[in-house]
Amino acid sequence: MPIEINESDNYVSYPVIRHQAIGEYCRLAVIRWEQRDQLKKDPATEQMTKIPNGKVDRNNNPKFKQELVIHAIVVEGNMTAAIGDQSGVPARGDRVRAILKGKAFGDWIEHRRQHRDGRFLVGDFLDLATTLAQKYDQYGVPKDAEIRDQAVAAAVPRGVTLGFYGTLELLPGTDPQVVAAAEAAYHADAEADRQRNAVQLPAINGGFNDEFGGSQSSEEAFW
Repeated sequence: MPIEINESDNYVSYPVIRHQAIGEYCRLAVIRWEQRDQLKKDPATEQMTKIPNGKVDRNNNPKFKQELVIHAIVVEGNMTAAIGDQSGVPARGDRVRAILKGKAFGDWIEHRRQHRDGRFLVGDFLDLATTLAQKYDQYGVPKDAEIRDQAVAAAVPRGVTLGFYGTLELLPGTDPQVVAAAEAAYHADAEADRQRNAVQLPAINGGFNDEFGGSQSSEEAFW
């Protein structure tokens, strides 16, 4: 039976798909996702802090910029995924994450409205493509025109900040093997979350043996 995806909590960290070169592409089979506050490092404290979006809620508390973390299985493609100091092109079937923020998050919302009338099933495809690069000055302000040729992007001096961006598309999952793998990962994550949130009961002194006066049984006690 198809599984509809709703927002979920974070479980385990997996490598993150990166836009690193114009012309790269990957297709992911989505397992689940969660929405969270964006964080950045405070240079004064070296601590990660939430990024205000300039708005407040009804209680006058600040709102924060959001991002969507999508957990998925690689179907095909040549995009790089990285976690910590390790990076590489993941193989078919590898677990990865894609983190959408800013325009990419907005594009996801628009595509979701048109995809399956707003429903999304485990194993549906997320296609990502890197289509352009943008140079920035030391203050993070875009400068010069967008770059759409990888040879031009590769020639940008190393000291210049260069960001890569692209497009996304949502498609129904059509590969039964991939859907089955995504559903298995979904259930494994759900079980891991259940175990993590299970109530830890304190040890019981005596147990059944106290109640039944030390009677013996060939079966092992439940606790």
